[in-house]
Amino acid sequence: MMLRGLLVAGIAVLAFIGCGGNGGGGPEDAVQGMFDAVKAGDLDAMAEYMPAEARAEFDSMSADDREMARNMLGMLREIEFEILGSEVDGNQAVVHVSVTFMGDSQEDDIELIKEDNKWVITEGGMF
Repeated sequence: MMLRGLLVAGIAVLAFIGCGGNGGGGPEDAVQGMFDAVKAGDLDAMAEYMPAEARAEFDSMSADDREMARNMLGMLREIEFEILGSEVDGNQAVVHVSVTFMGDSQEDDIELIKEDNKWVITEGGMF
């Protein structure tokens, strides 16, 4: 399935570029912020929604690596998504989303943890 392949590619891009905490809000706000950053191709904004461990990798990326990541994100700019709901259990959460790309839709779960009082995305969906 093409959408699944692009979502997996998105996971790889985000895992590669790393990143860290966001400005507060709930888990749905973090997922919304990440999708907005992905659609904008904004690597620095994406960094706000990923765990601190990955942020260190992001901070040490070369200019060439950043450019490669931006180019890969260009493929994902046409993604549409809808937040379907969420579940919070202490410092963990799951946000249920529907993602559409090139007419192909899929529902998925995005997992988050609360790190330093901020929700960050750990896996799922396109992350």
